[in-house]
Amino acid sequence: MYKRLLTLLLISVVCLSFAGCKKDDEINSTMADIHTATDEIVKKIDTSPTVEGVDDAQKYWDSKKADLKKKWDGIKGARGFQVSDDTKKKMGESYINDSMAMKNLEIKHMGVTIRDAAFKSKLEKLVKEWDDTFALQ
Repeated sequence: MYKRLLTLLLISVVCLSFAGCKKDDEINSTMADIHTATDEIVKKIDTSPTVEGVDDAQKYWDSKKADLKKKWDGIKGARGFQVSDDTKKKMGESYINDSMAMKNLEIKHMGVTIRDAAFKSKLEKLVKEWDDTFALQ
């Protein structure tokens, strides 16, 4: 009786530990969601490089930020055995690409920021919020 119970308990612990170890699917899904949101922000501002365009992008970001922050906090600490090397590489590349896309908004629309202080202020705020949301620490 005790052997059977001990065996079942051991099997359950092993199965649960393997299920909790790999976070590849969660990381890939989260990074895809972050990329989608980043891409949408960039498109909104590129399509309309005006205060209204930034306001539209900000509204979209505000609707996504809390959920993405929660997901990001759940994956950013994944280490070692929890994540495959391929997923780590993809995560790093995705993070860098999305971060650069946000930073490039300020460069791409520098002409507008020089002429329009409100646009500059709102764009800088949006980019900073994105950076703060996905901080690595």
